[in-house]
Formats: sequence, C-alpha cells, structure tokens
Amino acid sequence: MATLIDWHAHHTAPEVAAQLAALGGRAPRPDAYDSPDFAQRIAAMDAAGVAVQLVCQGAGLNPDRLPAAQAQALARQSNDLIAERCAPYPDRLFPVASISYADADAAAAEIERMAARGARAVMLYARPDLVGGPETERVFATVTALGLPIFLHGGGGVGTARDPALERLEDGGQGVTASVGADAAVADFVVRTIAAGVFDRYPGLEIVIRSGGGSVPILLHKLWWKHKGPDGEKRYADVLREHYLVDTANVDARTVSYLVDAMGEERVVFGSDYCGGLGPLDKAVALIDAQPEPARVRAVTERNTRRLLRL
Repeated sequence: MATLIDWHAHHTAPEVAAQLAALGGRAPRPDAYDSPDFAQRIAAMDAAGVAVQLVCQGAGLNPDRLPAAQAQALARQSNDLIAERCAPYPDRLFPVASISYADADAAAAEIERMAARGARAVMLYARPDLVGGPETERVFATVTALGLPIFLHGGGGVGTARDPALERLEDGGQGVTASVGADAAVADFVVRTIAAGVFDRYPGLEIVIRSGGGSVPILLHKLWWKHKGPDGEKRYADVLREHYLVDTANVDARTVSYLVDAMGEERVVFGSDYCGGLGPLDKAVALIDAQPEPARVRAVTERNTRRLLRL
C-alpha cells in the first residue's frame, strides 16, 4: 500500500500564542488534539496510517499586525519550537518554515536559516496586495534558490482594511471572514501571481494550496484570460495547473475525486489539517479510503509529494 504523506498539519505552540497575546494580538484557540509533546502526534499518525507529516504553525499565529521586529521574532520562535519538537522524529516529522512579510530581507534570511534546520517547505499567508512587491519577490527568489515548495494558507488578510459592514453581522462577521474572506484572498493571491509574471521569473516554483484549493479548482473554467509570457500567450488556468497543487484537507470524499479530475493526477497531495480544528487525523484518511480507487489516490498523492520534497 502506498504511503500517506500529510502536507497540511499544524502546531500552535502555546509559548508563541501567549507571547502574541502579551504583545496585543489575539491568541488563537488551542486545538484539542494539539500538544507540545509530539510523541502524541506520532501515536495519532501510527493509528491513522500516516507515515510522514509536515508541520507548520497554526494560522492564528500570523504576527503581521505587530511591528516588524516583534513579528519576525514571533515567527522565529514558532519555527524554532516546531523544529525542536520535530527533531526527535527526523523520518516522520518535517518542519515547515513560517515568516512575516514585515521585513523582506529578514524573511529571506529566516527561510535560509530554517532550511538549514531541516524545513522542507515554507508556509505563506495569502496576501494578494503584496504580490509583485518586494515582500513576496524575495520569498519567491529564496525558495526557488533553495528548491523548496510553498504551502499557501489563508489567514493573511492583515494588511487590508476591515469592512465596517462586518460589524453588523453575528460575531462581528468572523464567520464570513474565516470562510469566504479567507478563501477569496487565497484565490486572489493565486491569480495575481500569474498576472504578475511570477512564474516567468521563477519557472521552477511550485505552490500547494491548502484545503482542497478552496474555490480555485472550481474557477479553472473561468480563468480563460491569457498571460503574455516570454514564450507566448497561455491561459491562466494552464499556468495555474503547471505551478499549483492542492491538498485534500477540508473537503468531502466526492470532492477528492473532483480535485484529481480537475487539477490532474500530478497536482494533488494528501492533507489533513490536523490540529487545525478538524478533529482526529483518521477523519482525513477516511476520505482517501472512501474513494472508488483508494490505492490509486494514495499512490498519486505519495508520488507528487515525494517529487516536491525530493524524498
């Protein structure tokens, strides 16, 4: 049976959450399955049949509302704690580096530092307003030079003005922001990278979109606009399929089949969103086992992840 390699798992270090709150940010709610004791994570992986897991910080730890120095310090602390907690399990757990956009040079240096500590990917929050600017260009250049893929997450709407009309909604509009707002930012980020010519400058860059790609796979048929690149014109949808993948987290069993069909077999990886609020790890594995051809889907996701991570 093919090996499941989990692209989408989180750890919200309580030390970082406390520090974020102390600096005036909003501390995220702890996940019931998350623990600083990663032996518990390994036990959950063994029980669910997951061989390898990439671990990135929780989306609620985005520090970019803080001053640049504080934001960078929090990102570094989060990265160090995840790397330390993964270190006893080098064949099972891989850290994913997180950054702050607040300082492009510091972000690039942090990626390089974490690559030396074993990070296999870099997590970015979706900030469409920064695409084409130095904040993202330095990141794209650095990960390309290091041969690292990017994991694109939501929760990045820090630099955009808050819509005051949200306050008229229940819970201050948090349900709208956390679902539709976050997904809209991800889709916007994806399409802007194509329009900005990011993949002309970094042709080897590959990016995995969290949570089934959100709305991106459904929008493919609408991405008929043509990018004017150095090799001629190409539909946005075709550029997207060359450089983006999606994971299988946060979807249902029927959607997994759709993702393989819409994105293509080479553009789907397994993801669970473990410790991101979705419950036990085996819940995500059950979606794969519910496929008409689960062995094929397992093999596809393993092959794609091994290529991305150079395993």
